[in-house]
Amino acid sequence: MSSTLDNEPTVSSAVAIPHVSQRSFHNYPGAAYVLPADEQEIERLRQQHNIWKTAFNGKILLPPFKPQSSYFVLDSGSGPAAFLLDLCSQLAQTSVLHGIDIEKRLFPLSHPSNVSFSIASVTSLPDEWTSKFDFVHQRLLFFALKRTEWTLAMDQIHRVLSPGGWVQFGEYGYWHSGPINEKYRQMQNALAESRGFDAKICADLPRLLQKAGFINVTVEKRTVPLGAWAGQVGVDSRNNFISVFAGLKMAVLKAGGLGFVETEEDFDGFTVALQKEWDETEGSEIEFHIVYAQRPN
Repeated sequence: MSSTLDNEPTVSSAVAIPHVSQRSFHNYPGAAYVLPADEQEIERLRQQHNIWKTAFNGKILLPPFKPQSSYFVLDSGSGPAAFLLDLCSQLAQTSVLHGIDIEKRLFPLSHPSNVSFSIASVTSLPDEWTSKFDFVHQRLLFFALKRTEWTLAMDQIHRVLSPGGWVQFGEYGYWHSGPINEKYRQMQNALAESRGFDAKICADLPRLLQKAGFINVTVEKRTVPLGAWAGQVGVDSRNNFISVFAGLKMAVLKAGGLGFVETEEDFDGFTVALQKEWDETEGSEIEFHIVYAQRPN
């Protein structure tokens, strides 16, 4: 018999952190993406979508659109297409929705006939897509696009949007808790710098959008609790982000530990300690930012 009540969240067990040899990664030429591309990552990305959806009160597309109307939609970094399939149910069946990713193993095996996928990078989209899409969506490519590639991505998205079309980005911002969290955040930023990523991309997005010629740039921010102190919502977000950070293990170790860890055991112990701090530190939270903007008519 369980010692907890039926409606209590299970909070005591730490998230399992796989050995690096158990993970699979992409092999797209020239891509900098550092997170895994395997079944564990597919499940995490699906859960991630639900957390973001809950944080924004069930809304997944913030720019103005008419439900059950027909649109052309592009999802950049689509992964298992949790966003795209969710949006598909909200639009007319005559809508055309297309997802791109550098790793085809992440694509769903079954999907509606008006949803399709292709292997591609947002930094180099097909010429025939010029002015084609009403909406472009992209979420959490912080560990995928280098600092220099964000400008390319903005220009490509601007080109493939139809006049008056909208782009929506989702990135996470500041996350805080206690001293272990701060040290972990410093390690993540050091990894970003070592790989040429923009550690401040969340704050830089409005400026980059304006520079690329977008108008009506809007930022909406939500905070999501991390850890068992916040109940099930905190456990869910804790588990998802610990899985994100665990997925960075290979990159950190390849970089020599960046002065924070020396071995895989060090990394795993560091990550378990972070979970414990989140669970026990009331107020631990992470910011979610959605930034959207319009291509002028």
